[in-house]
Amino acid sequence: MKTLVHDRKVCLACAGCVGLCPKMALDMYGLDLQIDSEKCIKCGICAKACPVGALKITEANDA
Repeated sequence: MKTLVHDRKVCLACAGCVGLCPKMALDMYGLDLQIDSEKCIKCGICAKACPVGALKITEANDA
């Protein structure tokens, strides 16, 4: 199962990812990026666009 992970310690709060999301699953509240996990399709567009690697798509093993 894929998961979108956001590293708040690395994030610059540039909001560059927000406008790229095809499902509008990302939004900025002040300096905090919010991810709507119900809308997110884990396509990775936001992660590829992040200049500092604060967003990553990970694969979790079903154990």
